[in-house]
Amino acid sequence: MSIEIQALVGVVVILLVLLSVQGCLAPINHGFKWGLGPRDEAKTPSIMQGRMRRIVANHMEGMAMFAPLVIIAHLGGVSSPLTQWGAGLFLVGRAGFAIVYAMGLPVWRSAIWALAMTGLLLIGFEVIRSGF
Repeated sequence: MSIEIQALVGVVVILLVLLSVQGCLAPINHGFKWGLGPRDEAKTPSIMQGRMRRIVANHMEGMAMFAPLVIIAHLGGVSSPLTQWGAGLFLVGRAGFAIVYAMGLPVWRSAIWALAMTGLLLIGFEVIRSGF
């Protein structure tokens, strides 16, 4: 399995962890009866619930760009140090982004997001450069 595909699997694992944390926050913050029920009655989300919702949404937006690029690169036989570094930067950046966003560190959050996007751009550059 290529480094790029391994990074894609890692990004999916991060999403599963984020969804699990997000899902656990409802019963913890609003009681198990409500959290494990149909949630018909709306509750005001806690600060952490709001952050987790935004982290998950941002992660999925990033995956919507990363996954196709990695699959295109893989199917096109495009793998180079740039695509490998790009995949690694994206994976590490997404994990770091989730952690610092959950902690509420705004400047670090943006810097780490930019790191992940740099990885995405490296892969995209190589895919375009290859003529695929």
